[in-house]
Amino acid sequence: MHNYDNYQSASALSKQTLAFLTEHNIAPSPVNYSVIYHYLSQRNTELTAEIDFQLTQKNALDGVLLDDLFVKFLSNSDNIENNLLQPFEKTLSQTLDKIDDQAQSEEVILANLAKADHALSDNDLHKPLKNIVNFLVGTISNAQKQHQKLSDELAKTSEEVTLLKTKLKESREEAVHDALTGLLNRRGCDDKLQALDIKGRHSSLVIDIDDFKKINDTFGHQVGDKVIQRVAKIIKSSVSETDLATRYGGEEFLIVAPGQSLSQARALAEQIRLSVADLKLIQRKSNTFLPPITISVGIAELADDNSWPSFFQRADQALYQAKSAGKNCCIDALPLKG
Repeated sequence: MHNYDNYQSASALSKQTLAFLTEHNIAPSPVNYSVIYHYLSQRNTELTAEIDFQLTQKNALDGVLLDDLFVKFLSNSDNIENNLLQPFEKTLSQTLDKIDDQAQSEEVILANLAKADHALSDNDLHKPLKNIVNFLVGTISNAQKQHQKLSDELAKTSEEVTLLKTKLKESREEAVHDALTGLLNRRGCDDKLQALDIKGRHSSLVIDIDDFKKINDTFGHQVGDKVIQRVAKIIKSSVSETDLATRYGGEEFLIVAPGQSLSQARALAEQIRLSVADLKLIQRKSNTFLPPITISVGIAELADDNSWPSFFQRADQALYQAKSAGKNCCIDALPLKG
């Protein structure tokens, strides 16, 4: 495995990638660049093997093939932006700067040649020199056009990189958030938990919408989804920026409150419970109010739990106690037995 994490090495690899794309007549789009960059860096052995096979069979590497390889091997990579797009952008920026510098130098040369051409125009003895000047002017003018075309293509590629970064960011956000509610999903919650010290003081709330199956069966799934969204909106408006509000599955939600005691978590649970109980939802088809929506909540404070799942399990057990107690209430988890 090669080390391409420092800037100089990554920049060198970027240049090799662009050279490879040029050699094989492949457009330097972000996707094509990403695949070949990974191929040359040998970061992904399966990707390397597939391209090596294509080259061994003397098959052309085209955009369709590279698109397939990108989806198969790279589209879900969390490091693609740091390891690919950033060094690529730096290489593009440096190249554009060099082209700009060269264009400015060519402008100066053309200005000087124009002066020479004017000085030589009145004397037939200077005709050979004048021909040389005209040749140089034509050559530099053609070079300027080529540089401008290359600069435009690189600028367009830079815009594509920016667009790809935006899409990657949106994709990452979608991957860790629940599409229906906008809350974290399980994966998003697990990612956030990695930054928390399990030995710290934290509390958790497990929330379940009461009799949700009956709501779905009576009014349909669209109404059920609307109920979930409204409850999620209350949860989102009730928690702090440091709290982890998660749709844990179906009609169940999980809140992790870092640094919060059991009493503070209980106050939050009651606030959410009362806000949900005040909901007034109307079914548009019949223009009638839905029956009152209520939730049950289990609350736990992190004690000597050796894992997050065991911590949440205690809150979940408290939730079942709240259901058994008649629903629409909040119950504290029993402390761990010493």
